[in-house]
Amino acid sequence: MSEHNDDIGGSGYSLEDLSAYLDRGRTPRISAIERNAECQAILASMERMGRLSREIVEEQAAEPLADSWYDSIMREVMREFRSGRDIPLARTEDGTEIVVTEGALYELIRTVGDGIEGLLVGRVRLNQPEPDAPLDVRVTVSVRFGRAIAAAVDEMRDGIRLAIERHGDLKVGRVDVTVGDVHLDEGEDR
Repeated sequence: MSEHNDDIGGSGYSLEDLSAYLDRGRTPRISAIERNAECQAILASMERMGRLSREIVEEQAAEPLADSWYDSIMREVMREFRSGRDIPLARTEDGTEIVVTEGALYELIRTVGDGIEGLLVGRVRLNQPEPDAPLDVRVTVSVRFGRAIAAAVDEMRDGIRLAIERHGDLKVGRVDVTVGDVHLDEGEDR
């Protein structure tokens, strides 16, 4: 186990520990990781990134990927999945406040993108200037070549709004979805 300052979600495990655990096929099972929401979000992101990396490597086999590409993706994953600040989600009649972490919202938004054909989620940004203000969401995506861009963007925007609002009283303000890239599916020629 790594130093406490690298501790993910209070589990006692670092990003390197989680990576090694995933490489071993999550065996033997470690309950401190399996029951920790932040660890689970990071593992899901690592699995998603692994699939995407393999697809990109196969697509661009003739052109080696720059080390900085992988490093920038890992920095983004780590930035997003630190639990971050608490965002009020609902308040019960007895005054108890239910919150969700920024990290959980990042994972929710990425899951929405995973469900949309031909779309890959890049950068996600959340902004809530005041505790009771609506949450603004900015997402950068890549759309598969040949997929109707406007339809993919609309599906992502509607999916984000529905997913967040379905989970509590949190109101969504602006949802900006920017297409930053177009990609080819695995096996397609340029």
